[in-house]
Amino acid sequence: MHSPPIIMLTPVRAITEALRNQLSPTVRQEIADKLWTLDRHFKADGKGLITGTIMEQTVFEVFTVALGTFEVVHEHQSDCAIMGHRLSFKKVSGKSQLALQWSKNPTGFCGTFEHPILLLNLREGKWWRRKSGWDRHLPAGFFVVDHDFCNTHVCLKRNNKSDSVMDAAAVYTMLVAAMDTDCFVALPPPREGALTFSFSHGFLPATPAAAQKWPTLPYDRAQPRFIDLFCGVGGFHYALTSLGGRCVFACDSDAACRDSYRRHFGIEPEGDIRAVRAESIPPFDILCAGFPCQPFSKAGDQAGFDDQTKGHLFFEILRILRKHEPAFLMLENVPNLVTHDQGKTWATMRHHLAAVGYPMAEKPVILSPLHVGTPQSRPRAFLLGALRRALPPFPIAPASPTCIRTILCVNAEETTPFRLTGHFDTAGRLWEGFCERLRTRSIAIPHFPIWSDDWDSTDTDSSRYMRYRTWIDKNRAFYRLHQPLLQDWLHELRAALPNTQALRKLEWQCDATSLHDCLWTFRASGLRARNLDYSPTLVAMANTPVFGPEWRFLTPRELCRLQDFPDTHHVDNSAALKKQMGNAVSVRVAREIAQWLLLQQNEKDSEYPS
Repeated sequence: MHSPPIIMLTPVRAITEALRNQLSPTVRQEIADKLWTLDRHFKADGKGLITGTIMEQTVFEVFTVALGTFEVVHEHQSDCAIMGHRLSFKKVSGKSQLALQWSKNPTGFCGTFEHPILLLNLREGKWWRRKSGWDRHLPAGFFVVDHDFCNTHVCLKRNNKSDSVMDAAAVYTMLVAAMDTDCFVALPPPREGALTFSFSHGFLPATPAAAQKWPTLPYDRAQPRFIDLFCGVGGFHYALTSLGGRCVFACDSDAACRDSYRRHFGIEPEGDIRAVRAESIPPFDILCAGFPCQPFSKAGDQAGFDDQTKGHLFFEILRILRKHEPAFLMLENVPNLVTHDQGKTWATMRHHLAAVGYPMAEKPVILSPLHVGTPQSRPRAFLLGALRRALPPFPIAPASPTCIRTILCVNAEETTPFRLTGHFDTAGRLWEGFCERLRTRSIAIPHFPIWSDDWDSTDTDSSRYMRYRTWIDKNRAFYRLHQPLLQDWLHELRAALPNTQALRKLEWQCDATSLHDCLWTFRASGLRARNLDYSPTLVAMANTPVFGPEWRFLTPRELCRLQDFPDTHHVDNSAALKKQMGNAVSVRVAREIAQWLLLQQNEKDSEYPS
C-alpha cells in the first residue's frame, strides 16, 4: 500500500490553517472583546497613537498561549512568526493608509514586501459604498496576504519617513485578495462592555453592579432628567440643577474631572463613552454635552473629524440620541466649529442630527459670559435641538458692560501667594520700564505686535521675513525712530531674558499706558495686555491672566468665578484645576440657555416615557 502524498502548504496557507485550527471560538471571542475594549478605552482617553502598540501586544499575548508555534520576532519588517514563517503584523481600522514599516527599519526605506502580511481589520463593513468594484463587505478579523502578490499588485508610496506606504485602495486590494483565496479568519462581534481595562489590573470582567448604578427616575416636568456627557467638573450640572434638574448619568475620560465631579455631586461618572452601552443609560429628558473642542479649535490643530482620538466622539452622542430620543439637547463647542473645513463640518453635524430627529437652526447660538454679565470673553457655539421640531430663534441680549474687579478676591491671604516671581516678574518689570520710557515722553505704545528681536535685525531674505514682512518692517521703523531712547533697554531685556523669546514680545491691546492698569497674559506670541473690563478666554493650556494693579496672577477661586462656578466649589492651586476651568462650560451661560430651552416644552414633551 502506498502512503498518501504529502501536501506541502504554502506559507500563507500554513499560517491561515494554524489560525483557524488553533484559535478556538472562545479564543476568537476573547480577542474580539479585548480589541473592542482597547479601542474604546484609549481613543476616549485621547491616547489613540499608542492604541496600535497595545493591541499588537494583546493579540500576541493571546497567540503565545493559543498557538504552539507562535513567537515574537521584531526584526526589520517582521513582527512575529507562525509555524516558522515570519510575518509583518498591521492593524487597520477601516478605510485608511498603512506604513509597511517605520521605526523597525533603521533606514526607514525598503520599497518591497519581504514577508507575508497579517492584517487585523477591526471594522466590519464596506469602505466605499458607492464606488463600483470597491464595495465588498469586509469582515473583522485576520487576513493573511502573500508578499509576492503584494509586490506584484500593490504600489508602495513614499513620504518623509518611508518608501513603504500603502494607500487605502492598496490595503483594500490586499484584504479582498486574502478573502478570495480563503486566507482569512473572521472574528465574532465583540460583547460590548464585557471587559474593562487598566494598566494596573489589565483586563477584568465588567461588573454588573456598575451597569445598574444609575437611577431610573419618573418623568417630572418641574424636575427634568439630564445626562452630562464629557461632563468635566460640572458646568452643565450646576446650571441644570439650579433649575430643578436631576442628573441620571455622567461620563468623562479625565480621571481628575471624574474625581472632582464625585466630590462635588456625589456621582461617580463613567470614564469612557465608547464603552458605555446606550441601553445602560436610564431615561432622560435633556442631553448635555460639551464635546471635545480641540479638533475644531483655532488653538488646536483643527483636524476635525480626522482627529483619531477625539474627532469622532460627536458620533457617540448620535448613538445615544438615536437610542433614547430625549426631548432636548444642548451641545457646546468652539465657534470655529461653524467655519471649520469651509463649513463642511457643521453641515455634516446638522445632517446627522436631523437624521436622528433633531433639526438644527442654520447656525448655532454663539453666546459668551459677557452676554450674562460675567467678565470673560468666551464665545461658544451652542447646538440646541428639540425632538422632531424646530426651535424658535434664541434671543441673544447685547453684551453687558463688565469689570474684572467684580470677581476678585479681597483677602490678601488668598492673593499674596500668586504675586509674580522669577522670569515672569522680570519680564513684567522690564516691559513696564519700556512703557514708562514712552509714557514720560508722550509716545504712544504701538498697537502692532512688538518684536524686540527684530528691532536691529537686517535679514530680508528668510522665509520668516517674507511671511511677516509688514510687522517686521514696522518694528524696525519704530526702533530706528526711538533708538536713543530704547537701545540700552533692549540690551537689558536680552541680557535678562536670553532664553525666553516669547517674553521679549509685547502685544498692546488696551487704552492704558502702564501694565499696572492692565490685565495681561503670558502667551507664546508674547506678553498680551488688555483693558481691565474683562478677561480673555480661559484656555486649558495657557498661562493664567495677570491682574496688573496687584502684580499677581488671578487666583484659582477667581478662575472659577470667571466660569460662574459657585464659591462652594473646592479649589486648589493644581495644574489640573486650571485645565478644568479652561475646558469648563460657563455655568451662567448654560443656565440661561437651559432656562429658555425648558420654556419651549409643549404637551408632547410630557408624554416622554418614564
